[in-house]
Amino acid sequence: MRSLTTIEGKSDAEAFVAYLLTLGISTHVEPTSPPSMGSALESVRPEAWEVWIKNEDLMAQAKEELDNFLANPKDPKYAAALKQANQILRDQREEARLRQRNIQSPRLDDNRSSMFSGRLPPLTLTLIILCCVFGLLTSFSQPSPENRLGLSIVKQLKFVDMALYSKSKDPAASLKRGEYWRVLTPAFLHGDPLHLLMNMLGLASLGRIVERMIGLRRYALLLVLLAAGSHLPQGLLGENLFGFKGLSGSPNFVGISGVIMGLFGYVAVKTKMRPDLGFSLSAQAYFMVGILLVLGFAGEMFGKVGNLHMANFAHLGGLVAGAILGFLSEARRA
Repeated sequence: MRSLTTIEGKSDAEAFVAYLLTLGISTHVEPTSPPSMGSALESVRPEAWEVWIKNEDLMAQAKEELDNFLANPKDPKYAAALKQANQILRDQREEARLRQRNIQSPRLDDNRSSMFSGRLPPLTLTLIILCCVFGLLTSFSQPSPENRLGLSIVKQLKFVDMALYSKSKDPAASLKRGEYWRVLTPAFLHGDPLHLLMNMLGLASLGRIVERMIGLRRYALLLVLLAAGSHLPQGLLGENLFGFKGLSGSPNFVGISGVIMGLFGYVAVKTKMRPDLGFSLSAQAYFMVGILLVLGFAGEMFGKVGNLHMANFAHLGGLVAGAILGFLSEARRA
């Protein structure tokens, strides 16, 4: 920003800067020091206003317009510019207001803007309700023999019909029958109340952020891809891969944690590539995810939830899928 000139008289200064604004030249105007009061003549001198040009690249054009103004300050175009400039300023304020309303810039590590603030967006809220309802109806995936509804839900929503799996030993047996919904539906089942609670907290925090950021339709597609990316490796990979005990997949898993890990990976990569989004994941969040993966793969001692194993490959698969999708979403914009 550079000083252009000093103009005496408020009305002349207003007319000149208004005309500059109509030409796309933004200015900053401020009164100079008030005149001394040593004489009666000085006391009635009009106040002087210093005009600054915000964009120095436009200084040459501004100087040319200043010469024209000084040559004929009463030209009607300067007075007419006041009305046009006022409309420009109103339009700029309205545009800024609309832009601010549409900006989504929550900071995940800012205490002033909690991840849990505001209403849950519709799809995230629906998922939370479904997980809670199915958890209660199935007695957390362990329905009693008398609970026919719960038994039916577990039978239909698990990655594989466990009765069929016990006979065939094929984790893809149900998928081969065309029951493709099973790639998604294990997310609605949970092993115990704590398992459900922790997953719902994770979904409420990350889900609301991503759904608001990319919109309901893209969020729904993202969830489907994350479910496939987490559930397929968990369900199809065998036990003790490469001879390592505990490095195992299993079709007998439940929970939406793989999808949540995918949301974490998606946000982590997307925010690294787009700092202008205003998001940031704290170091503690990365640490917690790392601890979950390490403890999950550490072996049987840390791998059990009730009589079910922790879905280690669902966590890892979801995280990798989310990171890849976050990268692709931004690479396409480049």
